[in-house]
Amino acid sequence: MELGIRGRVAVVAGASAGLGLAAAEALAAEGARVVLASRDPGRIAEAARHVTASTGEPAHGVAVDVREPDAGDRLVAAARERFGDPSILITNAGGPAPGPFAKQTLADFEDALRLSFLSAVVLTRAALPAMQQAKWGRIVHVASTTIHEPSVGLFLSSSVRPAVAGFSKALSREVAAFGITVNVIAPGLIATDRLKELGEYRAKESGKTVEEEMVTMGEQVPLGRLGRPDEFGSLVAFLCSERAAYVTGEAIRLDGGRTGFLL
Repeated sequence: MELGIRGRVAVVAGASAGLGLAAAEALAAEGARVVLASRDPGRIAEAARHVTASTGEPAHGVAVDVREPDAGDRLVAAARERFGDPSILITNAGGPAPGPFAKQTLADFEDALRLSFLSAVVLTRAALPAMQQAKWGRIVHVASTTIHEPSVGLFLSSSVRPAVAGFSKALSREVAAFGITVNVIAPGLIATDRLKELGEYRAKESGKTVEEEMVTMGEQVPLGRLGRPDEFGSLVAFLCSERAAYVTGEAIRLDGGRTGFLL
């Protein structure tokens, strides 16, 4: 299926590994010119080289901390200088640390808000004007299934990420007339370093090994396994395509059927 995004400029945050890298690689495989972003200069440069080598498409890495107020302006300016104005934006960042409410400080909540919600606002604010001018755009916010089903072990995520869904829904209605779609992907248990972090937290609580906890998590999914990053990347590419022009204001779970939520 031709997705119709060849030559489009895409910005992907949190792209040095895991879901962000999978999204960048999937977009590049469809011919998009991708700017990858994360905090570590060495890791993001290596990720960009990997995307170029695996897809044959030029990719560029930018070191930026999405928690900073000027992160969006800096990232969009870097994309514009390298490839042109971005018309595809993937907001993504490492999730807040796991743990119950009793272990979280006010500073933890403030940092989670900057990392998982305000980063999406900052990046969107910077990228949106060029999309509106071009009358075409795709914005995908990466959240988690905690926007549908709060998790006791992920209190910060359960508190902050629903704000992303509300922001996305409201924005989708405001910019629809410009040919811009705005959606959320809510990934479940995908085999990434982030999931391993959760496995380590669970292992400390249960006394089991990390490997045992990872197996247990896979067994909790109706499909009987953890998701793969490339499956996430494929969904990103579709939502950013011409084929998905009528899909907006949605929060799509990618969880193997695990989330206990009717809609």
